[in-house]
Amino acid sequence: MSAPLPGFEIRVPGSISNLGAGFDALSVAVTVYLKLTVLEQRTGPEVSFEFRDGAPQGENRIATAFALAQARDGRTHPGLRVRVDSDIPMRAGLGSSAAATIAGFKLYEAATTPRPADYWIALACELEGHPDNAAAAVLGGLTTSCRRDDGSVLAHATPWPDEIGLVVATPEVELATSEARRALPSTIPMADAVFNLQRALLLVRALETGRYDQLREAVRDRWHQPARTALVPGLAQAIAIDDPAVFGVCLSGAGPSIVAFSQAPHDRAAGLLGAIYEDLGLAYTIRRLAAHPPGPAS
Repeated sequence: MSAPLPGFEIRVPGSISNLGAGFDALSVAVTVYLKLTVLEQRTGPEVSFEFRDGAPQGENRIATAFALAQARDGRTHPGLRVRVDSDIPMRAGLGSSAAATIAGFKLYEAATTPRPADYWIALACELEGHPDNAAAAVLGGLTTSCRRDDGSVLAHATPWPDEIGLVVATPEVELATSEARRALPSTIPMADAVFNLQRALLLVRALETGRYDQLREAVRDRWHQPARTALVPGLAQAIAIDDPAVFGVCLSGAGPSIVAFSQAPHDRAAGLLGAIYEDLGLAYTIRRLAAHPPGPAS
């Protein structure tokens, strides 16, 4: 058994999932982070958390994940007092839940013994219900993930192109992932299934080959964004943006954040997104993010 010393840190990136057509399969890790710092080791098994920016609304997913890892693995661990710092907004579509889940697993791992990355991604699916955000949180970069019939996950990470920034606009409205999931249709017409399959594959190849002129088509979607438009202020207007400064726009995860792909400087893309919320009379936050590079969560 290992024992994290006071001062030991774990940092997990947020993520943007789906990327338009790649529903529950594609995600990119981005430069907003949840950080755990071990403040104290204790003799008993209790693990307590101090949230610098206030406790989460509802479930503490870090504690839930730590408890699940311990229940499955069964190893003993030292008691810990842990500080939590995060600049990942909650219920915003930037992977806060997955980051907290992976942080809880990584804390348990640090207090016991290492496990393979795919073990944690598969275990995260039991809490998250899908592998995409968890894969990005563990592996970094642009991830493709596939959940097998036995519950295991195949996931791969590749670098996101440095030339493409991610301008994320978050209106000051909360949207729970569970609510956004309930809006989804129970069946998909064959034509829409083919439509999304073509564009998800096109997105991966366009990013790999530098064909950024194809991104606008590649992020089009018929599976989840149409069903969520009524829940996400400004989504329809943002997707309709047609400007040389913007390669494409899509919903960030389940929303309500919206992401525009652009080249630096990103002022034009940020201004176009901001104007939508100003017209709607909504407060909003613009984040100019980059991709967190491939590599295990630290």
